[in-house]
Amino acid sequence: MGIFNMFNREEQANIKSEKRMMNFQREQNTTALTLPEERTELMSQEGKSDLLKWQQDLDDELMGLVNRLRGYTQGEDGEYKPIVGAVPLCNNKFIVDVVIPQCKPFLSRNLINSTFTEDRILLDLKNTSNDITANIADGYDIYAINFQNYDIVLRMIKNVIKAGAFRALNGFTKKTDSTVYKSLESKFENEGQQKRMFGFKN
Repeated sequence: MGIFNMFNREEQANIKSEKRMMNFQREQNTTALTLPEERTELMSQEGKSDLLKWQQDLDDELMGLVNRLRGYTQGEDGEYKPIVGAVPLCNNKFIVDVVIPQCKPFLSRNLINSTFTEDRILLDLKNTSNDITANIADGYDIYAINFQNYDIVLRMIKNVIKAGAFRALNGFTKKTDSTVYKSLESKFENEGQQKRMFGFKN
């Protein structure tokens, strides 16, 4: 009888162990099923949060580039929405790690109001392009950029930074702003003189 009880206790322990294992596997399967949905929702929320922050921090030209890369377009209500059927050319990590840090300096007032030679501008553009290319190649597995889109992504970025860089060519922007200011100043002076000539007071 003692031997029977011993075997009975072992069998019950085995049954309990199997039940615990089945419950554990059931919980794991449930987690595995819900995790993709939760992760997708979280990524969507993070994407919206990034979009709002970028709208506040970036100028229109850079914001336009960011949204073209993400497969978004701006609606009539001013809201950015995914283009139906469009596949993003990269993920948000690439935008935060590479696009914004590399492009923003070329659109800043500091650069635009500088005086650079053509050689200096071309060298800066070349070095920046090489850095972006290296980042794309090294981070292909984390930036979600398909190999066939490498050239497209790089060209889109180049089109933005090139225009900004050449505004500093030989002080172009400074000269233009100065010319406009002098023209306005001269116009106001002439209007003031004409008013005085005809007896009007300023």
